[in-house]
Amino acid sequence: MMSEHSHASHPRTLCAAIRHARRSLCNRLERMAGMPDEAFCQNFAMVVAEVEAGFRHEETAMEMLGYAHLREHREENAVILRALHRALPEVDAGDCALGRQLVAALRQVLALHRLSADLALSLSVPAAASSLAGRARGRAARTTQHVAPRRAIR
Repeated sequence: MMSEHSHASHPRTLCAAIRHARRSLCNRLERMAGMPDEAFCQNFAMVVAEVEAGFRHEETAMEMLGYAHLREHREENAVILRALHRALPEVDAGDCALGRQLVAALRQVLALHRLSADLALSLSVPAAASSLAGRARGRAARTTQHVAPRRAIR
């Protein structure tokens, strides 16, 4: 594992770690959605803990990057975690429908969250933006490639 100093000097590595953690969390939620009701309710508390750990990891990496909007990002994460924790006793008691609604909503929120955070990170970390610009894949990535350089000039 890299030291904190090594991480701070490699924003590309930190951004990749954030993307990997988010992707893993989204995959876990997708698997969770496909579980039978009994297994879903039994695994809900573990998934809440995984979401919490994933958010903590993401926030630590963003802090190391000096992400300017970390406070707002933490507030968004806190709202999501509050909803999950409030529903936890009910899902543990067998209210699978509530848990499934939350997981479905969380998957959608994380998809949006992932896109907006990627863009914000690329704009706030010049080294990451330049390394990402050279690796733009897909039509959307190439189309929005011009945003980061213009934003950095202002």
